[in-house]
Amino acid sequence: MVPPGSRADGAELSTTKQRLMAKWLTGGAGPQAPRIPRRGLDTADLSFAQERLWFLAQLHPESAYHHMVEAIRLRGPLDVDALRHALEQVVRRHEALRTVFHVQAGEPRQVVVAGQPLAFDVDDRVRGDDEAVDLLRQDSDRPFDLTKGPLIRFRLMPLGGDEHVLMVTMHHLVGDGMSMGILFRELFAFYAARVEGKDVAPLPELPVGYPDFAQWQRDLLRGPELERRLAHWSRALREPLPTLDRLTDRPRRGRTSLRAVSRAFTLDEPVATRLRALAREHQATLFMALLAGFNTLVHLRSGDEDIVTGSVVHGRDQPEVENLIGFFANTLALRFDLPAGLTFAQVLQRVRETCLEAYAHRDTPIEVVAAELRPGRNGGDNPLFQAAVVGENPAGAARMGDLEVAAFDFGLDTSEFDLVLHYWETDGRIDGGVRGSVDLFDPESVDRFTEDLQRLFAAVLDAPDLPVAELGLLEAPVDRADQPSPVVTEAATDEATVATAGSDAALTATEREVAAVWREVLGLREVDPDEDFFEAGGHSLRAVRVLLRLRERLGVDLPVQVFFDAPTVTELAAVFDRARAAGGTGAAQEDTADADAAELRADAVLAEDVVAAAAPVDPARVAAPEHLFLTGATSFLGAHLLARLLTVTGARLHVLVDAEGPGEAERALARALARFRLDVPLERVTVLAGSLREPFLGLSPMTFARLAGTVDAIHHVGCEANLAQPYRQLKAANAGATAEVLRLAARARTKPVHYVSSPGVLFARGADPGVLRPDGRVPADAVLPSGYVRSRWVAEELADEGRRRGIPVSVYRPGRLGGDSVTGSGDPDAAFWRFIGACVELGAVPDFGADADFDLVPVDFAVAALTHLSLTPSALGGTYHLANPERSRLDTVVARLRAAGYRLASTDADRWSRLVSEDVLDAGGDEGSVPVAALAGASHGMPGFGSLRLDVSGTLDALAGSGVRCPAVDGPLLDRYVNHLVGAGLLPAPDRAGPAPHSPGTLPAPREAQDFRSENTV
Repeated sequence: MVPPGSRADGAELSTTKQRLMAKWLTGGAGPQAPRIPRRGLDTADLSFAQERLWFLAQLHPESAYHHMVEAIRLRGPLDVDALRHALEQVVRRHEALRTVFHVQAGEPRQVVVAGQPLAFDVDDRVRGDDEAVDLLRQDSDRPFDLTKGPLIRFRLMPLGGDEHVLMVTMHHLVGDGMSMGILFRELFAFYAARVEGKDVAPLPELPVGYPDFAQWQRDLLRGPELERRLAHWSRALREPLPTLDRLTDRPRRGRTSLRAVSRAFTLDEPVATRLRALAREHQATLFMALLAGFNTLVHLRSGDEDIVTGSVVHGRDQPEVENLIGFFANTLALRFDLPAGLTFAQVLQRVRETCLEAYAHRDTPIEVVAAELRPGRNGGDNPLFQAAVVGENPAGAARMGDLEVAAFDFGLDTSEFDLVLHYWETDGRIDGGVRGSVDLFDPESVDRFTEDLQRLFAAVLDAPDLPVAELGLLEAPVDRADQPSPVVTEAATDEATVATAGSDAALTATEREVAAVWREVLGLREVDPDEDFFEAGGHSLRAVRVLLRLRERLGVDLPVQVFFDAPTVTELAAVFDRARAAGGTGAAQEDTADADAAELRADAVLAEDVVAAAAPVDPARVAAPEHLFLTGATSFLGAHLLARLLTVTGARLHVLVDAEGPGEAERALARALARFRLDVPLERVTVLAGSLREPFLGLSPMTFARLAGTVDAIHHVGCEANLAQPYRQLKAANAGATAEVLRLAARARTKPVHYVSSPGVLFARGADPGVLRPDGRVPADAVLPSGYVRSRWVAEELADEGRRRGIPVSVYRPGRLGGDSVTGSGDPDAAFWRFIGACVELGAVPDFGADADFDLVPVDFAVAALTHLSLTPSALGGTYHLANPERSRLDTVVARLRAAGYRLASTDADRWSRLVSEDVLDAGGDEGSVPVAALAGASHGMPGFGSLRLDVSGTLDALAGSGVRCPAVDGPLLDRYVNHLVGAGLLPAPDRAGPAPHSPGTLPAPREAQDFRSENTV
């Protein structure tokens, strides 16, 4: 590859104008970095570009995507020994080609191997071109061992006569596009010298090695210098960043496969000549003109005015590295504002200005920019942009001694970009290709884009001052109407039939009932029996309505979890049929306990590389941390913990929030703090957009590594707390995130982990729990039948394994959290307060017995205890129950509500549950009843009310002398709690309470009635 604005761009300019062009291309005088010293290093930190690629390689060790592959055709009498000698000399000359990568003290390091053997395979059998292409493609996919090397290999294959093909496969960690050019240039020189009997080739001495550059870059880009360089990119790439969503045929779903469909792009010599002239007229380069056309077409096709396009620069601005093989290439994210009505000349002017500004800041690695800006996650390798224009310098005709050299194309269709234009210049033409991701674009769409781009350049050259929208460039849009699919329709007779491929196919009786209820709840006239309920507009609240209505019609009571495992009409009907055949209860579903237990045990295995660093934890850092990492700050407990840590420590809090970008993350945290009525100063808070469900907690590898070397302790509160979802939907956020937290704790230096778990992991299925001790254990086959509890069980197993590997993990299991003891402010969405709200609205309270009591712990005590223990070195590694030493009686709470004016009659528990269900099914019922019904429906096989009894003796012993005491949950505190619930809208004022005992009323709507499926409390 060549950088934008190579010498070919200005070949027809005068000497003076070429000097001016060079000045434009560097943005003036260009950045002046200090010289790179020669240190003779044989080991060094990774460069920023290497670090990102190394982390990606750990995630996908078998992937061949980051292999750089080139092949050349050699014609003439080849001296294989001379070729071997020449290859050995190139490898000996460049340290990068003898580099391997090891992990030392938890950090990746590059190590230069002094005498690494040459990886050079010579085939004996003659191959035809087609067979050679197949073999070369297979060979290019062979993985490299980054720890052993070599990370470059060569293969020579005879094609018959005096023809051979030489393939070079290099891992991107040790080279880039320009490195390939340097390699071939030096290979030709060494070969020519060898066959001519000369001892050395006429090549300049290399003043530094790649490890010298990597260490120099690391030392340079820190502190004020890094802040200065990032200032431009922080302004240019502010959130939100645009995407290609309105251009693609399909939405992005996670990471793409990197496979691409390619189409040839050509501007013949007359058009290319006129385009160069237009660029010169506007003091621009050919690259700028091609980029202007590419962006214009993206604008016309998508309607987007904010466009970010990437391109590649060689990254060799320091003279010491201009002839060095290594990974220097950098990517620029070029952002353009292209409002409607612009002419092509105006677009070109804007592109030129943006490019010149970017070139002036081109030496800031994009990995540093991405880590600093933490842009929204799009699932791809390039978080800042997805489209690119890249200039290349493909191998042309050359000579290697007496041999003729030409390119040998074997067609690898991959691309790290979703949409990219590659181009090069050939005999006055502009040749190249357009590549589109097969995951996002149909081949026909890439065809149309390529054809439209070629037509666009011809059109704008004839009328550069006419608004591009008036040029009539685009063909009529393609009709993307979906093909007919099987549907369930509501006929005039209310009979449900299936229309498929022009004929009717009857549903089973159960499927008809399920489909009818779906139509009622979703408000649809047509339902595809194989369509996912949640993709058709359903959510957890509606799922509860469906199950309750089907319980009335089919006589089967199923837990909410089944809807997530069977989300289509066909699948859900099959579950009902199996349950009815087994006796009509949810408990009669197929017993999969053994398979479930095996899955839990398999998931409770920590990766082998998660091992504590050799150095022990520094007690001074425990007692007085400077940097803390917190997940779950938008949850009730996490938000209060954030406030407490900021109050009692002087540390900076690095807070992970589930969001697509930093702006969204900051707003989400602000909303949570306001909702919980917490006034928290955020001057010492750094908000990180991430995700518990993703590797590295949704952070970039560089940000993850930076945190590992910065934070002194980790508070892991975040989880997905949802009793309705099955284990497989929750394990990524709850178990997987815990594994990533342990990885963070083990990297760089060992850090304490303070993990907030759930007491549900201590309940054994079908057993009387009694008093739950901190050291209690439940085997995998006895874990409660709740996806949430199972995911937390696996997480605790991982935490225990981390302890055994030397990571100090403290585990905290909170009881039932009440509000703040001073303000009364609590969590309106907490299950207990929703239960109280339902009682008030229904005018009825279930009778659990005269001695019914429960644990209710003020949140300020829980966070005060947790914080104190986390700052006490001797308390590290323990397990603590954060519960109230004094239990609360349900009749005391009910009496306080009655004294406040609420009319509550006692009724048996089964009747109370039926009242809730009736309110959900009632046409006038409010969706505020649904969360309560959902919790009841998710509780099949779960412990009863008041069964949570936590042994807190160990916690109280550890807190002795600290002054941290649990406030009494007495009458005045209960009054403060009730007043808060009224103010939050969860309870009506006493004079507006339910009309009469046992009469279904209307419950207040939940905070987000649209979706109760999952609240990610990251």
